[in-house]
Amino acid sequence: MDTHKRQLGRITGDFAINILASVIYTFARQIVVFPLLAARLPEDTYGTLLTVTGLVNICTSLVGNSLNNIRLVQNSRYEESGILGDFNVLCALGCAGSVVFSAVLWQLFAYDTVTAVLLTVYLSISILYQYASAFFRLNLNFKRIFQCNVLVSLAYVAAAFPFANAALWPMVFLLGEGAGLIYVSVRTPFLREPCCRTPLFPETAKKAVVFMLSNLVGNLLMYADRMLIYPVLGPESVSYYSTAAFFGKSAGIVMTPIAGVLLGYFAQKNFRASRRLFLLVNGVSVTCLLIFFLGCCLFAPWFTKLLYPTLYDASAPYILLANLGAVVSIAGNMAQPMILKCCSTRWILTIQLLYGGTYLLLAMTLLPAHGLYGFCWATILANAVRLLALYALGFWKF
Repeated sequence: MDTHKRQLGRITGDFAINILASVIYTFARQIVVFPLLAARLPEDTYGTLLTVTGLVNICTSLVGNSLNNIRLVQNSRYEESGILGDFNVLCALGCAGSVVFSAVLWQLFAYDTVTAVLLTVYLSISILYQYASAFFRLNLNFKRIFQCNVLVSLAYVAAAFPFANAALWPMVFLLGEGAGLIYVSVRTPFLREPCCRTPLFPETAKKAVVFMLSNLVGNLLMYADRMLIYPVLGPESVSYYSTAAFFGKSAGIVMTPIAGVLLGYFAQKNFRASRRLFLLVNGVSVTCLLIFFLGCCLFAPWFTKLLYPTLYDASAPYILLANLGAVVSIAGNMAQPMILKCCSTRWILTIQLLYGGTYLLLAMTLLPAHGLYGFCWATILANAVRLLALYALGFWKF
């Protein structure tokens, strides 16, 4: 009994540390950086910036976050074989691909050369940082994650004031993520691992590709508001929708590390999945999210007006619907870690493709006909389809 109490206390403490770390990080980006950029830039320029950063985040998460999760899933195989390697090779390939992606963005949005170079450097640094932070989760060292997030947040805030302008804004993100990469490189064996292939490379690369495809769908849809709204309604509408969804998306940033804590524990050798545990994790997450949505109804309009006074009037009609879509999306993210660990990655890809197809069909139908209202409902319904599919898979497998 004492052992169970200690384990429960440790897990609770890890959740608390990660939530606090994420709150600090979210405050730096969502309360300081983006409102400052919104205040200093014209609405159309800010909308374009949001679109570019959304596409950049897709790329960095596609490679860095995918390799982070695959490292957690595959680590026991490497430990059993007594070998190291593969992941730094995959990181190098991902960074090379990010250079090509940056060149494509440069052609699409025609920003100046300085911005293009800074974005390219930021892409590579962010990919390495997102992958390397897996070492903290492997060792369940969430205090280091907290310390790292504090450092990254301070770097973001320090960089925001001098570099929040049309040409140098990538410096804000480069310096923020760069501080995290330096910390992780000093505190983990990331740089000391060999950059070589091992006999497990084909298996790991195959799983990485499947998970990247799944992650690509998820991240494309996470930033679909920017990519679908931009060509149909223009950059100003991107600004309005992003402002309306600000409160809920901030909660998503805060709660995402909780899913990381879960996957860290699920990655341990002695983990055993069960339907009871699946029900417990998702029951708690849904309860918390219902309470959060009630908070959205009460506080989101006031908070949004405080941070985005110039965009509030145009965004106000969509705040509750946009935040409801974000809440349903977070519930799906909380359901995914146990399925990722215990089910084939092909199932995750299948669900993501179902989600993606539903999202695009609804968005392309409702957005031109009903504007941002239609897009809000497309987001809610598509995320509900994904959530129900994840629950169904969990009940079937466990």
